[in-house]
Amino acid sequence: MLKLLSLLPGATWKHPNPRLQSSWNWTRIGFAIFPMLPSLGAIAILTALVKTWRQVGNEITQNRFNWYFAVLSSWLIILSITTPHPFDAFVGLANFVPYFCLFAAFSILINSPEQLRQLAWIFLIPAVPVILLGCGQLLGWNGTISALILPTNLWEIAAGGNPLGRMSSVFAHANGLAAYLEMVFIFTLGLLADTYNRSHKTGETQDRHSTTVIMQPFWKSTMVWWLLVLLLLCIGSMVMTSSRAGWAGMLSVSLIFTIYQGWYWILGIITAITTVIFSAAYAPDPLKQPLRSIVPRYFWARITDEMYPDRPESMTRLSQWKFAWQMTQDRPLTGWGLQSFSSMYQEYAHIWLGYPHNLLLMLTSNVGIPAAITLFCLVGWILGKGVYLFINFPIEWRSERTIFFTYLVAFIGFMLFNIADITVLDLRNNTHAWMVLASIYGLANR
Repeated sequence: MLKLLSLLPGATWKHPNPRLQSSWNWTRIGFAIFPMLPSLGAIAILTALVKTWRQVGNEITQNRFNWYFAVLSSWLIILSITTPHPFDAFVGLANFVPYFCLFAAFSILINSPEQLRQLAWIFLIPAVPVILLGCGQLLGWNGTISALILPTNLWEIAAGGNPLGRMSSVFAHANGLAAYLEMVFIFTLGLLADTYNRSHKTGETQDRHSTTVIMQPFWKSTMVWWLLVLLLLCIGSMVMTSSRAGWAGMLSVSLIFTIYQGWYWILGIITAITTVIFSAAYAPDPLKQPLRSIVPRYFWARITDEMYPDRPESMTRLSQWKFAWQMTQDRPLTGWGLQSFSSMYQEYAHIWLGYPHNLLLMLTSNVGIPAAITLFCLVGWILGKGVYLFINFPIEWRSERTIFFTYLVAFIGFMLFNIADITVLDLRNNTHAWMVLASIYGLANR
């Protein structure tokens, strides 16, 4: 473990609580390998989780906010017992209850700005091989790497992507990869902005007695160029996923960061490109046709769904949302049980879909309105506390404000992605999201 740890950014950093040093080491190793080797990464993260609970279990249980998640967990278990399909519902609990435990532990383990920066760098380590494998699969690569000691594959890629023609890399579906790439994109932008701001701040500190601000050699940094290359790879890969939610998220995040940094010339370029693409998709005919000769059909046809003109109505999101809302109306208090949508929708539309492509509707139809609203309120309260900290950031942490802002944007981006899709059912994306939320709460609570 020590040899692997030495390769990670900030490997020599010591945790403020010596009892949690081992947990912190396992956490960094786990997230460094998680996207590429989910089985092994999950073992490392689980080890960190168990060690943290053993070392500071009393502190975790004394936090009253964690009791809200404990009560919600109990309610979800009761609902699973009373559902028409209890076995499926109990399997579905794995997407929620264990993450409440992870949140409780990691919000104690991660409580300093330096930890946020380290995790952000570590998060980017596996992104390059994930992207390269995705490019390879579009060229015809396929295959699996099986674990020697675990009854599962370490990773698997399908030639041509899944669905065919859409990059999915080591993820089961292109949308799962798109959600991952969006978070990679956010952390890459955040670290670029953080590096720029810190170098500028250093220059100002060095030149306190001069009217000229000395800028550090930001553009000469090897890490900056590595981030820029990763940014371009991420954009290209997101395009190849053909995920509309991913495209929208990437454009929105770009606008947010350029506004935050005051890089208005970049804001103008992004706005112009977005306007041209959407005009090619939705503008009136006299204007639309010339623009469509400029903008590749791949973009405007995907946005308007003209790329798949023969798509059955039951495959559209509107049809799925209507059915999920009808399920909610039929059992508004208890829902039909976790993982109930796929079987019920298959019976109704004679087509299999794993979820209704909207997290709120999935929760209300599965566990009822009270439980869904409770979960959203708990998460919303944490975000609210994070935003309050961001607005009133301590003076001694002022240079860390950008990296904290990055975590806020990363989680909000994840939630917005789940308005038009659902990635909480993916082990890697769900774990990343709860890690980000726990980091926000850990810092805000401190």
